[in-house]
Amino acid sequence: MQTDRVAVVADFELRTEERLSCDAPFKCCLGLSGKRSNMARLLKNEDEFSQFIKMTEYALVHFSAKWSEMCEQLSNLLLEFKDEMKCFDFAVVEAEEVAEISAANKITVAPTILFFKKGKEVDRLQGFDPGELRIKIIKHNFVKGVASMVKKPIGDEKNNVNDRLKSLITQSPLMLFMKGTPDNPKCGFSSQIVNLLRGVHADFSSFDVLEDDEVRQGLKDYSHWPTFPQVYLNGELIGGLDILKEELNNPNFCNKLPKLKNNGRLKTLINQAPLMLFMKGSPEAPKCKFSKKIIELLTGISANYSFFDILEDNEIREGLKEYSKWPTYPQLYLNGELIGGLDVVTEELKNPSFVEKLPKQS
Repeated sequence: MQTDRVAVVADFELRTEERLSCDAPFKCCLGLSGKRSNMARLLKNEDEFSQFIKMTEYALVHFSAKWSEMCEQLSNLLLEFKDEMKCFDFAVVEAEEVAEISAANKITVAPTILFFKKGKEVDRLQGFDPGELRIKIIKHNFVKGVASMVKKPIGDEKNNVNDRLKSLITQSPLMLFMKGTPDNPKCGFSSQIVNLLRGVHADFSSFDVLEDDEVRQGLKDYSHWPTFPQVYLNGELIGGLDILKEELNNPNFCNKLPKLKNNGRLKTLINQAPLMLFMKGSPEAPKCKFSKKIIELLTGISANYSFFDILEDNEIREGLKEYSKWPTYPQLYLNGELIGGLDVVTEELKNPSFVEKLPKQS
C-alpha cells in the first residue's frame, strides 16, 4: 500500500508542499514569501471586516497568508484589476492572525477570495486563478464600469436594458438564468435544471436573477417568457425546465450543447457535495476492502457525504488520478479539497477539530 500523503497543487505554479499538521487552522496552497503589498487595506478584526463589507457596494475580501508568495501575487493582481475596472473595492484578511473571521467564513485554504454585494456573500474563489477571478468579478458586477470587458460589450453607460440583456444572454454559449447559483439553487425548478445540465456534462454559465431585479423583470419581456429558469443556447431561448427535459431526449440537441472538458467535469464532481467520496462500488455494495473500510469510518461518525463509483466511468477513474496527483482509491474530498485515502482519513478522524468540520447527518 502506498504511503498516504496529500499533495496540494497550486494553480499558479506546479509546486507542492507537505500537508500542514492537522491542528493547523487551514491549509495554504503555496509558501514562502514574507513580502506584502502595502497598498491593500488590511482588516484586523471582526468590526473592521463587518463594516467594510456592509459599507462597500461591491467588495472582495482576500484571505491571505503572509508567507505565501501566491497570496502576494494575488493581492497585486487584485490591485491591477481594481485600477482597470474601477467597479469594486477589496481588502485583505490575514487568515491565521484573525482566526475568528476565517472560522466564521469557513476559510480552509489561502488564498481564498470572498465576493460580497451589499454585505452578502455571493461567491468565493480558492487558489490562484486569474481568468476565473476576472470572470467572477464581471459576473457579479455587470455594471457600467465592467460592461466593456465582456465578449459583446454593452457600450457606454446610456445603453438601454435590452442591450444589457443581450450581452448577458450571449456571455456564454450555454447560458442559464436561474434563482440562486448552481451550487445553491433557490427553487426546485432551478435545482432540477442544474441537475439536468450537469447530467449531460454541459458546460454552462449562470446568472442569479434574484440578485438583479432589472434583469429578472426585463428578461421576461425581452424573451416573452414569464418564468424562471430560462436556458439560452448561442443567444437563442431554448425555454424552461419542461422544454429542456424534452429537448434532452433528442440526441441531435444534446450534441449541440457545449461539453465540459475533462478537468471541468472532474471539478464539478468533486464539488458536487461538501463531503465527496470517490470509491469502488457504492456504500451499500463496496467493491474493495479499502472502500468498505472508509465507508465504515464515515458511517461511524454519522458523516453526511455523497459518493461516485469510479468503476462505472473509466474516464473519471483515470482522470482523477492525474487531476489530484493521487494514484489510488478511495479518495475523499472536503469542500473541493483532497483529504486523501484510507490511511490519511483514518489519521484525520483522530483529530476532533477535523471531525467537527465534516458535515453530519441530521
